[in-house]
Amino acid sequence: MRPVLFGVPWPGGGVVAMPAYGTFLVLGMLLAVVASRRHAGRLGLRPVEVFDLGLLLVASGVVAAHLLHVVLRFDLYRSATAGGTLLRIATVWNGGLVYYGGLLGATAALAVWARRRGVPVADAMDFVAPLGALGLASTRMGCFLNGCCFGRPSSLPWAVVYPPGSPAQSTQAAAGLVAAGARSLPIHPVQLYELAVAAVVFVWLWRRFPRRRFAGEIVALFCVAYGLWRLVAETLRADAVGWAPGGSRWTTMQSWSVLLVLLGVAGYAWAARRARPPWTAPRAAPLPAEPDRGHTPGSP
Repeated sequence: MRPVLFGVPWPGGGVVAMPAYGTFLVLGMLLAVVASRRHAGRLGLRPVEVFDLGLLLVASGVVAAHLLHVVLRFDLYRSATAGGTLLRIATVWNGGLVYYGGLLGATAALAVWARRRGVPVADAMDFVAPLGALGLASTRMGCFLNGCCFGRPSSLPWAVVYPPGSPAQSTQAAAGLVAAGARSLPIHPVQLYELAVAAVVFVWLWRRFPRRRFAGEIVALFCVAYGLWRLVAETLRADAVGWAPGGSRWTTMQSWSVLLVLLGVAGYAWAARRARPPWTAPRAAPLPAEPDRGHTPGSP
């Protein structure tokens, strides 16, 4: 566990701590922007426009993801004073994001952007969906170092142990599994599992994007792939409200995952039946040739 990666000296004294979660969140956005340049021309986007779109989606996604986490786990943000509660809510860089909230927020922002830009929404979503998987892969490394989104106890040889005071250890201590000052039991590194799955999904869909048969194909496949994975991942996680050792409680995220899979299957069937060819930005018309202003026969 390393919630703070390093410190940056501040002019005039002091050090600014660089949180692992926030650092990998920004790194994920940068990786997505760099990768997006390969196919950005299909939507008529220049590199600077891709970066602006990335900022828009990350900002809207982070705000929506954090607000949903606040709603679902307000007990983690409640303080003795209203000011203290607001301060805890404002510390987004310490974690506290629900991926489905970010997915909804970023999707809404993308739809507005696409309509204003004149890009069909389905094609814009096809373009962004694989990049969302890439950003998720980077963010899960931040989760692993931060200690959030942790897994259930495991006896597997690659299980990891967290120190006293970490979210995993505190949850196990509250359940009577470990003493208050002891390290956690070995647990599934479920954050790394999701990192690997998200990376595979990114490579699969990003390579498929230029060969997609109809608009909406890529985003539908992403919904099915991530929804199915999240259904499995929730059985390995122990950070859900009401978790108990040996419990098999159906979580809210699993319900949302079922909805996402159904949405993906229905969306794929509808898009395949509609069979609208993938949209490509029209090329700008060449400028007219300059008239010949040179010397002509018979001119003085």
